[in-house]
Amino acid sequence: MFTKQNKTESMIDAELRDALVKLNKIDKTAAEYGHLVKNICELHKLKAAEKPQRISPDNALLVAANVFGIVAIIHHERVGALTSKAMGFVLKPR
Repeated sequence: MFTKQNKTESMIDAELRDALVKLNKIDKTAAEYGHLVKNICELHKLKAAEKPQRISPDNALLVAANVFGIVAIIHHERVGALTSKAMGFVLKPR
């Protein structure tokens, strides 16, 4: 949410803006137009590759289920006098 933008990303944004400004000024029939469009496509690919990947819903659900299971076991053990075996029920990473 409040992440600091790194220097590489800001350089890519600046190059992308410059390329788009040049693209608007150049005639569509010029030879440089196609080269500039290819550069813009490459810059978009680089920008998309730098975005952080989000947590998948499957992983979030698995973590939530594990935490819920641990809390339920600990609550049950608090009510009944048993030793803690909550960590044995946690799914091991593959």
